[in-house]
Amino acid sequence: MRIVLNLLPLKTGGGIQVALDFMAWAQQAGQQHEWLIVCRENTPFRQRINGNLELAHIVPDNLPHRLWFEYVGCRKFLGRVQPDIIFTLFGPQWPGASDELNVVGCAYSNLFYPEIDFWRALPLYRRVLKTLIDRQRLRRLRKADIKIFETTDLAQRAMQQNGFLPETVHVVPPACSSLVSAEGSDPATAERCCGLPDGFRILLIAGYHPNKNFDILVDTAVLLRRSGLQMVRFVLTLPATDPGAQALFARAEKLGVADQIVNFGPVPPQGCCELYRVCDAAVLPSTLESFSNMIAESWAMQKPLLISDLDWARSLCGDGAIYFSHRNPQSLCEAIQLLVNGGVDVTRLMQSGLKQLQQYPSARQRFERYMDVIERSVVSKAPQCM
Repeated sequence: MRIVLNLLPLKTGGGIQVALDFMAWAQQAGQQHEWLIVCRENTPFRQRINGNLELAHIVPDNLPHRLWFEYVGCRKFLGRVQPDIIFTLFGPQWPGASDELNVVGCAYSNLFYPEIDFWRALPLYRRVLKTLIDRQRLRRLRKADIKIFETTDLAQRAMQQNGFLPETVHVVPPACSSLVSAEGSDPATAERCCGLPDGFRILLIAGYHPNKNFDILVDTAVLLRRSGLQMVRFVLTLPATDPGAQALFARAEKLGVADQIVNFGPVPPQGCCELYRVCDAAVLPSTLESFSNMIAESWAMQKPLLISDLDWARSLCGDGAIYFSHRNPQSLCEAIQLLVNGGVDVTRLMQSGLKQLQQYPSARQRFERYMDVIERSVVSKAPQCM
């Protein structure tokens, strides 16, 4: 098959890591297929092109160029490459490719949890804009031939609340990236880690997004300092030029906890294991996740995970995490105090995490499940002989 792998929606964050992992398995276990990669410029995908992977098209990294390609430019591109299918790993299909067979992966969990005010932290005008974008994403998702969700709960919500036809909905559970494991290494990142300040380090690997609730880490740091635990440090991986990140650091400076909010800066996917290795715990204060790489990675790297006490988190983590009240710095502070002071049975917690991890597929199994959906979709759309 000729498969267009659409990576245009991916620019930063965990989606990049999932895509790189998918590409690696496409080279190893998908050699019978021809993969045509479409991505933005200045993303790491082009460095992984070889063998049966072809860099078919690069789109400039700005909204006008991307929209033009998705609505108009893709038609000429598709006429040239003549693919059997377009697979968008995460994100909606191209509006200009409505005549093609489209399989899309959906990680827009907020579209299916209307009871959660996902954009509440944004100013009014930005909330309105984000809501309009969400509606457009949902319309485009509906038009895809096949939608793949990461959890059964999301798939059921899509069918029950949004009327997605059952025959168009599939579930491929997430997996821990093969790039992050106890055996992994990245010398360049390991060298950078030597510069981290001493203390009890709690890691959050993510780009800046209001859903991640970075702001409560600053408030928690203030409470920890008052309780005598100023040696607790939150290690972040934010671009220093991001406006949200700059506001976060400025607030930490104003409140006198700048030394407890440590920005390591962006880390390459293969370097994440080094950060986990030198940190003592991980934290995920999100309002909502369809899944997060950090959940599986913290289990794989045997690091205690602190996470928002919400239904989606409980369903994903079970007994494999330490829970704190959502957006509650005092609750997070108390959970950290308990962990630092030995009040948590870490061995039992890690056993529970590994047990949860065993319920998810391996990275290769996840790739194979994606391929099963893709191949069955092509077969079902093929003309039937009379």
